[in-house]
Amino acid sequence: MTRATDTQTDLFAWARDLEAENKRIAEINAERARRRGYLVFATDPSKGVDSPDYQQVFATEARTPNQAIAKIRPLAEGRRLQAYLATGTYKDELADARWVA
Repeated sequence: MTRATDTQTDLFAWARDLEAENKRIAEINAERARRRGYLVFATDPSKGVDSPDYQQVFATEARTPNQAIAKIRPLAEGRRLQAYLATGTYKDELADARWVA
C-alpha cells in the first residue's frame, strides 16, 4: 500500500517549476518579437497596376510594422507603404523581395 505523501504533488515544487517555465517562455517570446520579419509592399500610385514598376517588395526585420515601414521609406519615396508579417501567406513575394538590413 502506498502512502498518500508518496503520490501527492508538492505544491511548492510545482509552483517553482511553473514560475521557471513561465520565465523561459517569456524570454523566448521576447527574442521572437525582436526578430520578426516583415514584407513591405511599396506601390506607386502614379503608375498603372499593370506596369512592371508599380510594386516593389522589401524584406526586413523589425519589432513593429511601423518600424519596418520607417526602414523602407527612404528607399521608396512617393510610394504607398504597407507592411505585413513575413508568413506563409506571402511566400511567393518573399522569394523576390529586396533585403534591407
